[in-house]
Amino acid sequence: MRKTAEKYLGTLFAGTLLLTCLFGPLNAHADLQSAEDELTDGIYTYELIDGGYTITKCDSTAITKEVPSMRNGYPVTAIGDNAFVSCSGITELIIPDSIKTIGDGAFAGCTSLKKITLPSKLTEIPANAFMGCSMLEEVEMPDSVDMIGNYAFFSCDALNTVELPESLTTLGAMAFAECGNIETIDTENCSNFVFEDGFLYSADKTSIYRVSAKLEGDIYIADGVKSIEPGAFSLCTGIENLFIPSSVTYIGEDAFGYCSALKKIDFSEGLDTIADIAFKFCTSLETADFPTSLTYIGEGAFYNCRGLTRAVIAEGVTDIGMGAFMSCTELKQVTIPESAVNIGDNAFGYTENAETGEYELLEDFSISAVSESAGAEYAKKNDIKFDGSDENLKTVAFAAIGVGLIILVAVFAVVMMSKGRKTAPKEVRRAKKAEQESEEDKNYKKIVDDK
Repeated sequence: MRKTAEKYLGTLFAGTLLLTCLFGPLNAHADLQSAEDELTDGIYTYELIDGGYTITKCDSTAITKEVPSMRNGYPVTAIGDNAFVSCSGITELIIPDSIKTIGDGAFAGCTSLKKITLPSKLTEIPANAFMGCSMLEEVEMPDSVDMIGNYAFFSCDALNTVELPESLTTLGAMAFAECGNIETIDTENCSNFVFEDGFLYSADKTSIYRVSAKLEGDIYIADGVKSIEPGAFSLCTGIENLFIPSSVTYIGEDAFGYCSALKKIDFSEGLDTIADIAFKFCTSLETADFPTSLTYIGEGAFYNCRGLTRAVIAEGVTDIGMGAFMSCTELKQVTIPESAVNIGDNAFGYTENAETGEYELLEDFSISAVSESAGAEYAKKNDIKFDGSDENLKTVAFAAIGVGLIILVAVFAVVMMSKGRKTAPKEVRRAKKAEQESEEDKNYKKIVDDK
């Protein structure tokens, strides 16, 4: 029952791109050719398209600092897809104003690149453009840029400060995901985004796109936020407790990936979707009590959350993706509600053998589910110990709904208090949190005792 681990390791998107797009080195001593449609100068290979040259390849061993603006009597107007992939000898690069477009993945994996100057009339930084440029410290984006594509700066570990251009209207999914040192995003001249208290919001503050990787301790998502976008909190290794308001309906892909200190999450009623790999490698996470409003748990959503001991899945969840709780080695029992009609392979009870890569069943893992439900079929198919006591499961479902209602009432009380006082003292918030945790634990113990 082996599946590819890439589904659960979000960062392998980068690895796949780099491995599949590598180019063989060009002849460093080749003479400049005069062919109308293509030529090489020993560093770059060009193709003549619509009256201008596009750079299609760069010698991966080349050491160069500037892209030429003219070749063979024609202007150099574009850099093609993957043209500079893994050019590890380039540390600084100036791209001339003759360049109008840059292709997808153009500089992916340029691991020595520290600074790049983009052309003044560039309108788009495309998907994967600087993915995996781990040494990139400085990017000067011209005011003409109106779109930053998906994964554009994914895993640029050295990025600390970014200034968004005035014209920017679109910020793609995972654009700054897994940038473990990003601290400040300057939006002073960009009216479509707001950076406040370490959070990069949409202008109306309904979406969170990225936060400072330096956030730590207890994190309260502001009421009114509807979506936490893909990669928004990824590699925020200082966050310990997370409080999500009822206004949030969507948590995106890799939103909290590698938040290694995260211990507890307070999900509120209203949440509908937890996307793929949303909490991957949150290795300190202890419990996950889901609200009754939740319908979808994505593939690998809690992959490798090795500290997870409790997952309460309420009636209402319909889809649980492939490998959703893969390698949660401390999770020994789970109750699957009757509403869950789609359960992906290896969703529960499996871990990955580090040596062989094979998926193996956890010892002493068991499932409770209604007889003849999808949960029961999953247990039977995977030879997992199964408890099909329908009466006990009804008690569990009722108690789970009760827990959800208690949480909802607590959230409502906090919201009402906030109307009279915008920011409650830390002592009050801590007391509320302690009270809520105590109530949740009592109800969970009741569920277990009743069973």
